[in-house]
Amino acid sequence: MLQRVLSPVLVGRQEELSQLEDALLSANRGDGSFVLVAGEAGIGKTRLANELARRARKLGCGVLWGSCSEVELSLPYLPFVEAIGNQLGEQDLAEVRTGLGPMAAELAQLFPQLGNGAPATQVGDPAQAKLRMFESVVTLLESWAKERGLLVVLDDVHWADSSTRHLLDYVARRLVRSRVMLLATYRSDELDRLHPLTRTVQVWQRAGLAETVTVEAITPEQVAEMIAAILDAEDVSAELAALVHARSEGNPFVLEELLREALDRREIVRTDAGWERGPLDSLRMPETVREAVLLRLGRLDPVQVEVLRAAAVLGRSFDYGLLVEVSDTDEEAVLAALEAAVAQQLLEEDVEASDRYSWRHALTQEAIAGDTVLPKRQRIHSRAADALQARGGSAIAVAGHLLEAGRAGEAVGACFQAAEEAERSVAFREAAELLERVLPHVSDPRERALLLCRIGRLRRYNGEPAAAAQLLGEGVAQLDELGLDREAAQARIHLGRSQWELDQTDAAMEQFEHARATLEREGPSAELALVYLRIAGIHAFQLDYPRCLAAAERAVEIAQQASADFERLWARSFVAVGHYGSAREFALLDQCFHEALGKDYVIIASNALYNEIWTACTVSPAASRQPLKRRRECSSRAGLRPAGRSRRAGP
Repeated sequence: MLQRVLSPVLVGRQEELSQLEDALLSANRGDGSFVLVAGEAGIGKTRLANELARRARKLGCGVLWGSCSEVELSLPYLPFVEAIGNQLGEQDLAEVRTGLGPMAAELAQLFPQLGNGAPATQVGDPAQAKLRMFESVVTLLESWAKERGLLVVLDDVHWADSSTRHLLDYVARRLVRSRVMLLATYRSDELDRLHPLTRTVQVWQRAGLAETVTVEAITPEQVAEMIAAILDAEDVSAELAALVHARSEGNPFVLEELLREALDRREIVRTDAGWERGPLDSLRMPETVREAVLLRLGRLDPVQVEVLRAAAVLGRSFDYGLLVEVSDTDEEAVLAALEAAVAQQLLEEDVEASDRYSWRHALTQEAIAGDTVLPKRQRIHSRAADALQARGGSAIAVAGHLLEAGRAGEAVGACFQAAEEAERSVAFREAAELLERVLPHVSDPRERALLLCRIGRLRRYNGEPAAAAQLLGEGVAQLDELGLDREAAQARIHLGRSQWELDQTDAAMEQFEHARATLEREGPSAELALVYLRIAGIHAFQLDYPRCLAAAERAVEIAQQASADFERLWARSFVAVGHYGSAREFALLDQCFHEALGKDYVIIASNALYNEIWTACTVSPAASRQPLKRRRECSSRAGLRPAGRSRRAGP
């Protein structure tokens, strides 16, 4: 009997592989490419990507690989964190920091090792911090690709979280003139019209940003070739190939599973004369992959079966130590189960971490986890949550296991911690969704009102002004009822900004004025300076420059008193706008640009630069040449689209 029923060669994928190789060679010449590999589960997308990775290494290209997780709560940007993190582990971090310059601090939000021990901090508008961090990822990938080209594989993006999708979109658009090839695989059979990836893929395809390679079922002739390769046989009868093709529907993974089952039942056996089989009508191949996997599982010792059920509940990949803790058996039994599962082609050892295992295919893990009854799954999740908490594991992993275990009340603290971690990594949507899970379990009126405002603020940072306005409006009303004036004023700053983005200028000004009146009583603060900044911005967009100047000068005064340097410099740029069209405006904007760039306040620098170009173009087009020369310097520091007098940027 064969120990491994895996095809040693890639069968029937020459055309698809040729397309991928063309894209890789194009990227290696400096024409960055983005390719989507689509197909149903088990059709061979990952195998195809692995073959391309092998050829890329042979060409001397670097290869990064990351996978998305099927768990409901996963680490934001997981495939990028995995792909880049593995590469950073092989790099001289001091050299990487030097090459990145100020951008190392931005990437430290995802990769703390780049922070050189200092905690990652955000300066300025958090919504712009997301763009800065995204651009830092682009810069890092470009630097790694400069000398030898780079292939970045993101596997199973149908499971990608919102932040991963946004980062992938950004990176794909920015790397079109680089030596980077992006390859993303996804299950096409899972993308119905409501799937969050569906519209994104459609946009990529319509814009010509992504090329799609669709992996189809293999033909009966290719099935025969694959069986022959697995069995090391010279040929395979047309009848057997037709039967296997019909049962597997040309799906290579299903074919391997069915063939393994036939071998285990000794319906196909090796003799001195070669491979022999009984009559075709005696072959009892299972109807589905799930049936094949469960039949193989049923041949194992019952204790081993329970260990593997626990492993399946833990996810697509898992830590050996955690499995020992949750499997409710001794370590020897766990080792025996893992050895049996590897021999049965259910599991694979992680080549980069000896204490980690992965299911050979997601379909295998899904079949076993789905066959485990809910109470047992909940007990496994519960033990996993306790084990991870005891060892100080990831907050998002703890929260996920607690929720799956039905311990929602206990998950509140872990969700809060996970939301804070997500917000620090500028994954605002994921942070908001974590807090929304907590909301039904928060009964204290004050805490609930503050939580509503916090979720609203995160939705605003994520570019969802309508949702933000609704949440913040409800939160502010509750804070007002509780007499929490300062907290309500702080929330009104975000509510006003959300309303402004929705073109509700009068409502926005009302919120800012209300917040100003409250915060004035508290004395100078960064929040009060920000309120005056927002008011100055609205006046600027209404072309009321005298009132813009008055509000901006007041903002500068308050920021100086509060030692709020970022707000002070930002307010000075609005003072410049208040002197619209004069030499004073150009001089102030020039000063703000250089001071902001020197302090890495890139959003202020880009804002000042944009306003200088805008004024120059409207007042004297010839005068725009000088600020346009500085655009490259600003872009190289952050890659941000300059923002100032645009509805998208806001006041």
